[in-house]
Amino acid sequence: MKKIIFVAGDKSGDLLAGKLCEKLENLYRGKVNIFSFAGSVLGKHSLLLFNLVNHSVSGLWEATSQFFKFFHIFNYVLSKIRKIKPDLIILVDFPEFNLHLAKALNHQFKIFYYISPQIWAWRKKRIKAIKRYIDKMIVIFEFEKDIYLKNNIEVYYFGHPLLDIIPQTPTSSKNRIIFLPGSRKNEIRIHLPLVLSAKKRLEKELKDYEFIAVRPPHIPPAFYPSQIKTHLHNYQILRESKFILTSSGSATLEATIMEIPFLIFYKLNRLSYFLLRKMININFIGMPNIIANKKVVEEFIQRKATPSNLAKYTLEVIRNPSKYKEIKENLKKIKERLKPYHSLENTALFIGRELGL
Repeated sequence: MKKIIFVAGDKSGDLLAGKLCEKLENLYRGKVNIFSFAGSVLGKHSLLLFNLVNHSVSGLWEATSQFFKFFHIFNYVLSKIRKIKPDLIILVDFPEFNLHLAKALNHQFKIFYYISPQIWAWRKKRIKAIKRYIDKMIVIFEFEKDIYLKNNIEVYYFGHPLLDIIPQTPTSSKNRIIFLPGSRKNEIRIHLPLVLSAKKRLEKELKDYEFIAVRPPHIPPAFYPSQIKTHLHNYQILRESKFILTSSGSATLEATIMEIPFLIFYKLNRLSYFLLRKMININFIGMPNIIANKKVVEEFIQRKATPSNLAKYTLEVIRNPSKYKEIKENLKKIKERLKPYHSLENTALFIGRELGL
């Protein structure tokens, strides 16, 4: 029986790694024993030892302010790993935590990294730690493969797993506007006033529309104010929407794969934004725009993230059929660049081969 440990500290990593874990479980039932430090999705298909996702935060200042809490969590995870003595550790994104973990373990166990840190966007020097402490990289964007190959790091690309996770069933859109204010509590707190004000403006113009804030499963409904209707995240409700207003994150790729026009917004506290602005060296924050290397989806960041700007652009797209169609066509082109399909199965088979299963 081979022992595998997953470490995933955010919602998107938990989802993608959770689905990968499900494939491993189906392919190698009775041959693998899987443990995780992650969230609810990985927890369904492994023995969840600690819920890291519940403690996830965004922003440099927010992370720094919780240093001592993460220090204790880090030591707990490290001690558990050493007791279990796994045959393989799969670190999933969450680089501030996971790269320190890889360094602390220092090749005591085989380590794969699934979902690369965004070294192409900021903190490029992290590639030195990856080269030193990670045995194999498994990336989910094809352009990332070239970066690692140039640095003589063993890397594999099997396609983007969301292509397998999101159902491909066609549906007709309804008069529905979806808001996705984030997956972490501190993100949602910052974005909710913006979302509520934008919704109020849109309601005056779109009287026959439904407005819904979609919440991740680990955030309770009571966290959202009564002024906005909420719905648990699922792809059916997203697919039936006319337009999506989403914070930056994996939701931008979900909307891209479903070919639903959307905009991206994001706000941080001033100190975190000031620090990040000095460190980031790319022109866009939305993955669809990064993949296309041009602005396909409009971004409203920090000062530009105002209720007026969000409402105005939403109305422009909805009321202009040619613009709406153009965005859908561009999203379809980006979706093509996420192929091939069957990423999860091929990744699981690769892991099985590496473990001699």
